[in-house]
Amino acid sequence: MKLPIIFHPHYDIGLFGLENRHPFDSKKYGKVFRFLQEKQIIVGENYFTPDAKVTDEVLLQVHTPKYLDSLQHSATVAGIAEMHVLRWVPNFLLQWKFLNPMRWATAGSILAADLALEYGWSINLSGGYHHAKAELCSGFCFFADINLAAQKAFAAHPKVKKIMVIDLDAHQGNGFEDTFKDDPRVDTFDMYNGEIYPHDRAAAKYIRWDFPLKHGIGELDYLNTLQKNLPQAVSDSCPDLIIYNAGSDPYEKDALGGMRVSAAGLLVRDETVFRLARQQRIPIMMVLSGGYHRDSASIIGSSINNLWKKGLLQPSGSIA
Repeated sequence: MKLPIIFHPHYDIGLFGLENRHPFDSKKYGKVFRFLQEKQIIVGENYFTPDAKVTDEVLLQVHTPKYLDSLQHSATVAGIAEMHVLRWVPNFLLQWKFLNPMRWATAGSILAADLALEYGWSINLSGGYHHAKAELCSGFCFFADINLAAQKAFAAHPKVKKIMVIDLDAHQGNGFEDTFKDDPRVDTFDMYNGEIYPHDRAAAKYIRWDFPLKHGIGELDYLNTLQKNLPQAVSDSCPDLIIYNAGSDPYEKDALGGMRVSAAGLLVRDETVFRLARQQRIPIMMVLSGGYHRDSASIIGSSINNLWKKGLLQPSGSIA
């Protein structure tokens, strides 16, 4: 039987080495995939791939035409990616080598919503572009895949009335918070470094459970905050689907996260979220989001392997 793990070879981003100028490992997706193959979690073709990259027609469900048109300008792409050098790269190359992988990843997140509701869980080995707003995108996030996944769940699965987004990336998920601000069907739990980018207090007003943490927070305080508050939040929300944005940038060696959580601590974090969801039989889909250290891929792979060993990646009945 296939596992609801989603991957496509087009996920990895490579632009003649220019991608190495950014601290984000844009090829970590393939590394995680190969890690799971080595652990024999992925065997042969027992995983899913999106049939096609996401189209403009689908993206227009969240983004404005003006925004999508702006991506035809290399300067816009450079600004969102925070890589000044990209403004000198011909736009057709950016579309082909840079944005197309993110279109494939966004399609994977949309597929992940369907699979989570069928299998009880799913993991897209990319995605988590949580800074993407309808018309203002930033922080290496070009397409609002979390929002599109939620929209797909609501549209295709009538029994889904409430979705909870749990964002444990080190940065505030201001993109989906802004986009969901007028949608009472979506609750957000966001635990992040409150002293770093994006400082979006306007979007933070729409976080139901808002935990801006101190810069340099230690692992014990980090995990205590999660384990003390998340169970009650999930109970109060009573969601029909959890979208888990599992950024690895709280890692203690991460250049941008500003937290002091060990690799082992991140495994405990992910297990806490999955165990809570699985025990309460709430479908959960996970996307990878940020992580700015070369250990990121091995941490993610090790965490999925831990979930597998703990029996948390087993199928359960569909609610669709």
